[in-house]
Amino acid sequence: MTFLRAHGEEQKQIRVQQILDATASLYEEIGYDKVTFSKISKSVNFSRINLYNYFSCKEDIFLLIILQDIEAMVEDAKISLDKQMSNEEFIDNWTDVVMRHQRMLALLGIVNTVILKDASSENHLNYRIEMNNLFRQLGDVFVNVVRCLKKENVMNFIDFENSYAMTLYSASKEYKERFNIEIFPNAGYGTYPFAEQYKAYLKVLLAGMQNA
Repeated sequence: MTFLRAHGEEQKQIRVQQILDATASLYEEIGYDKVTFSKISKSVNFSRINLYNYFSCKEDIFLLIILQDIEAMVEDAKISLDKQMSNEEFIDNWTDVVMRHQRMLALLGIVNTVILKDASSENHLNYRIEMNNLFRQLGDVFVNVVRCLKKENVMNFIDFENSYAMTLYSASKEYKERFNIEIFPNAGYGTYPFAEQYKAYLKVLLAGMQNA
């Protein structure tokens, strides 16, 4: 990839996206811990020093990747959840949406414990603001689709299901296979597919919301 110094805001945004794409590819290939500024700069044929003109640390890059992943998930939900559904239909369709955005799940699982710890204050604040805006858009989708979700409790639903999904995915069969983590099928609690456990949780959560 040829990576030249940007002139003008439009070119700068193109360079930023190239950095995000290169970092995301490295993440899929070697995992978060092994991604470094040196490897990112090498991937885009750009000096490490010049990379600092765009980002101060890899954590800031990953915050933008997460925001783009959340935005893609919300847009997917707007298309996939476009009519009122029964709880069962919603659970199946929403789980399908979530499963199409597994990188988002994986990164959300470490954003608070790893990524935000070393991110810049400016980008941390921007992440919080934009994430809130995106999840409120998702809340509007849910209210129009699920009868038992009202304006006053939909954000609670998103907080609950999001917290569970972040915790569950990092222990799931899909995550471990994705990052070549050894699975011991007969040891203790075991490792299970994400979707079937997530659907069971959503069923209980929606029932609680219906009776609230």
